[in-house]
Amino acid sequence: MNKNGILSVVIVVSAVILIGLWALRTGQQRAGARQFDCASAPDAPTDLAAEAIPNTSARMTWKAPAGTETPTTYVLETGSGPGKNDVATFIIPGNTTTTDRAGVPGTFFLRVYARNACGTSSPSNEVSIALQ
Repeated sequence: MNKNGILSVVIVVSAVILIGLWALRTGQQRAGARQFDCASAPDAPTDLAAEAIPNTSARMTWKAPAGTETPTTYVLETGSGPGKNDVATFIIPGNTTTTDRAGVPGTFFLRVYARNACGTSSPSNEVSIALQ
């Protein structure tokens, strides 16, 4: 199996796990409490930056949203052009604001979203990165 095939399997497995956790969480209610521990989607992350690391890898960093709603996960979208999401989508734990990802040579456009049980933020700033 090539790198793209492995990446696809990882993305699908991650999505299935996240959907299962979401389904479990939405079925849990406490007496006299809100169903979720949030009132709305988080604000957008800020200051997304990306740097190339030797051997076709990249490190992305961003600042957590400034609002009162805490993200449970971040969604990192990768596209072949501005605003596109046609390369890969990564789900990243909400307790981190940096990630390293392997890739293939090319120029990519990235944006990150903050997400909690109440929704998904608008996108961060978009950056481009050229991997060699």
